[in-house]
Amino acid sequence: MSEIRTFLAFPIPKEIKGYFKNMLEPIIDRHDKINWVKRENIHITLNYLGETDSEKIEEHAKRIETVVNDFPPFKLGTTDTGIYPHANEPRVLWVGSSPYDLTLSSFKQKLDRELTDLGYRLDNRQFQPHITLARVKTISRKSSFIHKFLTTEVREFNFEVDSVVWMKSTLTAMGAEYEELKLFKFNSGGQ
Repeated sequence: MSEIRTFLAFPIPKEIKGYFKNMLEPIIDRHDKINWVKRENIHITLNYLGETDSEKIEEHAKRIETVVNDFPPFKLGTTDTGIYPHANEPRVLWVGSSPYDLTLSSFKQKLDRELTDLGYRLDNRQFQPHITLARVKTISRKSSFIHKFLTTEVREFNFEVDSVVWMKSTLTAMGAEYEELKLFKFNSGGQ
């Protein structure tokens, strides 16, 4: 059995990824130790699955695909900036995503049940869709940076979520490297 780190995610359109890069450029300070997410890696994490038996990917993919195929595509939008866990101890910089409508809520509940049945140990906090932009190590002028980040205006984007991606994550000295394992399409109602 060989294990790999994996997660499920919603892809983000290229236009939005490019916008975030431009939006953040004015606040980046080279003295800070912040791991900015590479443009191509920006996504919305749906479920972090952790160590996954690579020999079970195909079997589990069929069950995940069945859940995804039961739901139509839906719309999400960008909101404003935020920090986890809080501004006094910033670890993750993100942009919120909404609306968290009934389609997404129903889908997430059904998917979580299926993943739990497959043996995955899921985060039991309420799901709040967000786009991680960076992970913070140290910030030289914390209050100034936090103020700039939290007051950065975010353009409102609405985009269709039509798929879920199962990603492999490999940690390297340069940050996480992602590889797509599977792509699952929501049911668009046609063939």
